[in-house]
Amino acid sequence: MKKFFIVLIASLVALVSCEKGILEPENGIDDVTVNPITFNLTANHPDATKAIKSGWEDGDVIFVFFNNVPAPKYLKMSYNGTTWTSAEMYGGTVTAGALDLKNGDNGSMRAVFLPFGSDATVSASGTDFVFNKTWYAYYLTATLDYTVVNNTVSGAFNMTIPDDYVQFFIDDATATDEAYMLGCDAVVPTGVASISAAGTVIETSNKTATDDMPGYAYSGGYLFSGKLGSWGYGSNYYFAKTKVADNSRADYFVTGKTLSSHSAVKLPANDNIYAVVAGTPNEGKWVPVGSGITVGLYASDLTTSLGTWHTCNYNQSVPESYGTFYQFNEANAQSVTLPTKEQFDLINNAGNCSYTWIRVHGLDGTVVKASRGFLFMPKQPNEDWQGGYWSCTEGGDDSYGWCFVIGGSTHYVSNVARIRSYAIRPVLN
Repeated sequence: MKKFFIVLIASLVALVSCEKGILEPENGIDDVTVNPITFNLTANHPDATKAIKSGWEDGDVIFVFFNNVPAPKYLKMSYNGTTWTSAEMYGGTVTAGALDLKNGDNGSMRAVFLPFGSDATVSASGTDFVFNKTWYAYYLTATLDYTVVNNTVSGAFNMTIPDDYVQFFIDDATATDEAYMLGCDAVVPTGVASISAAGTVIETSNKTATDDMPGYAYSGGYLFSGKLGSWGYGSNYYFAKTKVADNSRADYFVTGKTLSSHSAVKLPANDNIYAVVAGTPNEGKWVPVGSGITVGLYASDLTTSLGTWHTCNYNQSVPESYGTFYQFNEANAQSVTLPTKEQFDLINNAGNCSYTWIRVHGLDGTVVKASRGFLFMPKQPNEDWQGGYWSCTEGGDDSYGWCFVIGGSTHYVSNVARIRSYAIRPVLN
């Protein structure tokens, strides 16, 4: 009997010991799964971006996505002006051990730096990582293989700016984020849409050339970024700048400078505005546009006037709006001075003006550029490629009138039936 009790007690002790091993691991810690991981990670800023922002600054953040860690778990690297520190994240919350890494784990990491998105949070969309907002600005990125050794992940990201990104800077001491928008006929606003589970950066695809790039406040001005269109625009390109608060516009035309991947261009300051009617828009000044605003066009001798033209079509407030359709007699019944055939001949003359077919704020048209002054003339919205503008000059009988036609590389003065419907681009003289 005594032997039986000894065996029974031994069995109970063994059972309790077994249960304690399940419920309470030795020292109360599971060494395999919860030992903290140390991240010794740094990042090298690219030297050859030609960027206005050219180095790491206090408050910069890099988001790191692991190819074998599901969304929305990621690593957040923060720069304090001297060193990088790291925090494991679950969505927008710092969560120790969120990545669930352990010794021997290996894979690849994708680092993404959003220069104006340091306060971004990340959520899951299916298996993709998605930022809470899209910043239409350049970004830096890099990949790096890793292995967890002695509970540590180490390495240095060699950050790069993607090919074809360009940047524009405008001085403005009062700059605040997204108070100005900038459209350029050669540039497509682009940002980071998401990061795939495999670590691929997926860019936005919902914008086209001349759609607005938002300006972000930086270093006493606005920084605008986008990607060059694949078609190329040579050495001439056109900007349309909009103030968001009141939708006021100013335009600028650049000649003789070719945009290339990683270009950084400084544009005229916001207060450097071309005087209405008089002045030269090709000497570092913005040209105001809008209802009632006019600009003088001059030939190469700068004394021959090609007319003082309204920057908008009749009754329109922005130049990319084609406006009301009129037949010849209706157009000439309006209380506005239409161009003469001779004035159309002057701007149609290749010795006086050059032409560039572009898109401004989503609408195709022609920039008519004189040696002093320029106009944007939009195509008709119901035409694939052309637009027409009435003159006040009759065509020899009461059924014809002279008009100016633009379309692609084509521009000509034509005598057409008065019953056609065209817009009005008035002149003062």
